[in-house]
Amino acid sequence: MEAWILFLGVFLGGPLLLVVTLGIVSAQRDRERKARVWQWAVTNGWQFQEGIAAPWTDRLPGRNRRGLGLVLTGMMGGRWVTVAEYSYQTSDSDGTTTHRYIVVRVMLDRPHPWLAVERRGLMSQFGRALFGDKPGATGNVMFDSRYRITTANAAHAKAAISPALIAAHLTSWLPYWSLLGNELLACTPAGKIKDPNQIPSYAGPLLRVADLLGPIDFAGPSDR
Repeated sequence: MEAWILFLGVFLGGPLLLVVTLGIVSAQRDRERKARVWQWAVTNGWQFQEGIAAPWTDRLPGRNRRGLGLVLTGMMGGRWVTVAEYSYQTSDSDGTTTHRYIVVRVMLDRPHPWLAVERRGLMSQFGRALFGDKPGATGNVMFDSRYRITTANAAHAKAAISPALIAAHLTSWLPYWSLLGNELLACTPAGKIKDPNQIPSYAGPLLRVADLLGPIDFAGPSDR
């Protein structure tokens, strides 16, 4: 009888022990990952934060104010840059899905009205075919067919989205981005930051957008 009870204990407890063990191993690996990122931040003079709340998460998919993981802020190319982990969850009949992103924020030297560039989906392409371009369109047929511009100021959008920026979107990979106030923001589906040496490469494409924005003499108040 004792042997039978022992067998049942091992049989039933084995999966639970495996789950607990995997959880411990995963937590240890995550602590080691965070330690590597923290050490990179210290070495390179960047600020390291975790789990902070930031108002700009309202501009991200899911609008999750509590969705930030590691947040790194430092100077690149003469601009303040933030690279952060971000996630939110959705639920359906199949269960819960966690959506993960790497977010990049570049601080500009002056405030701007709302402006965003994103890839057109099928419905947006269909709407453009039916109703034509909106006032914020650039006039470049290829760009306007691929990308949708939303803006609070059409004249500002035309000035901001320079010919060089249009060409860069068409010939190289640049992220979809939004601009409000002084904050230029982009997010890319990705996992957590595992190799901290990749942090500059996450920021590079959005810094290029910042550098290619047209010369804008706009000093109006932020639309925040």
